[in-house]
Amino acid sequence: MNIILKLIPALIFWGIFVLVVFQIPYPDNLAGASGFQLISFFIPLFLAISFSLNLIFKNIFISSSLSLGTLLLLMLKALNSINIITVIIIITAVGLLVSYFRRNRRIRRIREIRV
Repeated sequence: MNIILKLIPALIFWGIFVLVVFQIPYPDNLAGASGFQLISFFIPLFLAISFSLNLIFKNIFISSSLSLGTLLLLMLKALNSINIITVIIIITAVGLLVSYFRRNRRIRRIREIRV
């Protein structure tokens, strides 16, 4: 039952993302896209990836960090601005965020055990 409750938001946002892809006219390039096109594409994609990864990691903060890193890399690729330095910086930042959220959860468990 718990997995079904976590699966429903992921399916809803993947459905919204597919609807956006098929219904909203796409621009020639990312730089020529309007604000509405960018928001309507990236927000459902971010939420769909976050909720899908939450099924695996069972921590929404870690899932959101990984989703944010993925979207940053996707945007840089679309703008043809991606290089090895930006990839290393983004992977390092996402790795630090994930390690912070994992460490925070471990500290909380240690405190619960001691009490």
